Amino acid sequence: MTVSVMARMRLKSFFPGNLLMGMMFILVVTATIESDFSPECREFLYMGTPPVGIESGTLVKICQRYNGKPRYVTLYDTTNRVPLYSAYTFKRSDGMKSVDVPWMYEPQLSTTSETGEMQSFPRHYVHQNFEDAQAVLDDYTNAIDYERGLLNTDEHQAEPDDKAAAYTLTNAVPQVREFNVGSWKAHEHVIRKRLNNYCRGTAYIITGIVPSATTSAATTWTA
Repeated sequence: MTVSVMARMRLKSFFPGNLLMGMMFILVVTATIESDFSPECREFLYMGTPPVGIESGTLVKICQRYNGKPRYVTLYDTTNRVPLYSAYTFKRSDGMKSVDVPWMYEPQLSTTSETGEMQSFPRHYVHQNFEDAQAVLDDYTNAIDYERGLLNTDEHQAEPDDKAAAYTLTNAVPQVREFNVGSWKAHEHVIRKRLNNYCRGTAYIITGIVPSATTSAATTWTA
């Protein structure tokens, strides 16, 4: 079964080009930068296999680690400063959202980090390298047309740490607010309810974006 959802997205200029968000494929059956996903991080991919055919020197593979444990994986574009996809396993969930979780960043995209984990943005940060390779909080400050949309949504996770790990800007893309809290939110609800009720194995989910040739709008779809 294929479900299509159409939406208009207007993106600010700090994200070059337009973004098509979608590519959510359901297969039932602390962050580190890696040249290839390690075995423990491939557990979030069906048969341990990442999507193929996405090639660029600006793309980096992130094993998203939080509180000493890998949570999901992301392919990140350091030039456009957006994730192309995040891959995770669904956990049976009541759909509750995390509250009071600080937004985090991936220090290894900008500096050498000993922890290998995502970290909260420091107060009054002035490290310009933050902005060289990833989105920062200022990109969304006073934004009117868009807000942060999660690829790996906390609604599809059960444990508090798994939910908290979703709140890194390396897992977020700009979305029109009406779309984010409207049709896309409803779509996430439907997936959660169906997997809660009918999935008896492991559900592998990939959610991502496709760059568009235009700069005015994009169409969102899922399959």
